[in-house]
Amino acid sequence: MTTIAGEPATGTTARAAGYAHAAAWLLGLAAGWGATPEVGDTPAGIATAYADRPVQAVAQALLVHGVAAAGLVAVGSGLLDRARRAGNAAARPAGWAGVIAGALAFLQLVLELIAIPGADPESPGRTGELFEAVQRVDGVKMLALAVLATAACAAARHGTLLRRWELVTGWALAATITLSGIGYLLLSAVLATAAFISLPLLLIWIAALGAALRRCP
Repeated sequence: MTTIAGEPATGTTARAAGYAHAAAWLLGLAAGWGATPEVGDTPAGIATAYADRPVQAVAQALLVHGVAAAGLVAVGSGLLDRARRAGNAAARPAGWAGVIAGALAFLQLVLELIAIPGADPESPGRTGELFEAVQRVDGVKMLALAVLATAACAAARHGTLLRRWELVTGWALAATITLSGIGYLLLSAVLATAAFISLPLLLIWIAALGAALRRCP
């Protein structure tokens, strides 16, 4: 992971990272299905969920906030590399937003690896606080991903990086993930439901963006 973050990703690496990001998310959702807490759960419910199924919770955290995060960093690095080689300054904010989003996901992983093993349903306060911190960081990460989508689509308007359907998907992602990001940042269960739309768009679009970086040297 350190190597990916420290060096610009090649187009081939960015494409593989985009696919890996989607695959890690899908595997993570499957691993933690019905076993992990949700926004709006009580501290007792959060601690109980973690204590009852710690292996599933850790597996999901490692996949979604570990492997998928590395994919985001690689795609962001690929954008920075393209911006440098093509002289496209407009792509730099998109690249940095991708790297920052990946770093925020790693922070979520660290918090989860503290919260899950220490979960105690009889004393749930600390676990609840850590879970809330993870969700608020998730909100900031989603806003960074909104910047990534907006900046990449804006940078591609005068180039060949993204196809039309990829631009449409990117703009839709920017709108929906902004809404879900606000929901997670404020711990609003109502607004957080926008993630049911933004997450599929994110997985499709990051994979498409990685492929585009390979397609357009």
